[in-house]
Amino acid sequence: MNPKYQRIQSMMKDFGVDVALAQSPENFAYVSGFSSHQHTVSRNPMFACAIITKKDKPTLIGMDFETPSFNHDEFNVLSFSTWVGNRTQDEIDNEHVSKPWMSLLDHLVTTLETQGLSESRIGVELDTLPVSFFSQMSERLPKATFINISSMFLKARIIKQSDEIQWFKTLISISDQALNKVANMIEEGMSEQDLYDIYSLEVAKSLKAYPSTWSSFGSGFNAGKLGYSSPKIITSKDVVKFDGGVHGGTKFYTTDFSRSWLMSDVDPWLVKVKKNLLEAHTLMLNALRPGLSFKDLFNIGYQHTLKEFPFYQRGHLGHSISMGPQTAEAPFISNNQEGVLEEGMILSVENPMYITGYNGFNIEDMVLITKNGYELLTPLTPHVLKSELKYFSKIDE
Repeated sequence: MNPKYQRIQSMMKDFGVDVALAQSPENFAYVSGFSSHQHTVSRNPMFACAIITKKDKPTLIGMDFETPSFNHDEFNVLSFSTWVGNRTQDEIDNEHVSKPWMSLLDHLVTTLETQGLSESRIGVELDTLPVSFFSQMSERLPKATFINISSMFLKARIIKQSDEIQWFKTLISISDQALNKVANMIEEGMSEQDLYDIYSLEVAKSLKAYPSTWSSFGSGFNAGKLGYSSPKIITSKDVVKFDGGVHGGTKFYTTDFSRSWLMSDVDPWLVKVKKNLLEAHTLMLNALRPGLSFKDLFNIGYQHTLKEFPFYQRGHLGHSISMGPQTAEAPFISNNQEGVLEEGMILSVENPMYITGYNGFNIEDMVLITKNGYELLTPLTPHVLKSELKYFSKIDE
């Protein structure tokens, strides 16, 4: 991915900060275009940090073993000492076997002091920053004012740039093709784990992604709860629900969509539920366009389902999605969400209904908001299997 620190710089004034620190693995990668290895593995902010000011070239701080991989043309790069013991050829030739031990925090404080920013308004990711590290930083910068800018990074990531859109399309296609293979192979008597194995092996063939850790198939009572694929055998009475996607490796971006399929002898009431949810979903998709409010989009789907099923309750019917660590990100398709759809947003639009201890549904697609409408990014995997068509002809008569 290309570095995107310019977007953060353009937003800093509105958030009232002089400095923005990218200290989570996701936002360090967003700003720098590079995923820090130890930072990603440990989620420890002592391993990597990006310092962004309003105009100047940003500074990246990383471990001495890793900073040679950073973009030295676009960023100022500082290395802190690690247990690895890296030495340059010059240091070896001149017998410079020892050098001052500098931590990431030492470099961070020194850089801010050198730039006259140690007493400024500093934006930090308080939603994810460990208390212990924030305490150390506060002690070292006692005159600074710290502002939580976690929401600024999320806001910056809402509108996708061209390279992000292309990577999303690649990842979503991998997931869509893998789930479509399951759709062509699913049979009663298979287990949830069987379906997951087919899906995950197909994803692995891409060599570009791996199944998201929460991806799962649930059937019957397992479809009505959040959980992982189990050895449960799929029966004729079940709804089989998939919810999940793929992760883009160290590029962080993730996907999220769902399908729910009816087996051969389900309760007719479940057929009515699926038909209603599909109708609500279609209404929402057909309404997608820049300028439509999230509230109005929510009520298009919610009110359609509520009219037939007065017990229906749902906090949102979709969400933005980007790099995580959470999958569902603001803005949400919700009655409480301010704002409107904009070109360049990638959203997961979903119409779920979960019945604890019985069965459950989620009808979900990923879409790109375009200049005049939307592009469906998950077109391959059917919402209705050929074996289900008998149900819908009966319902429509």
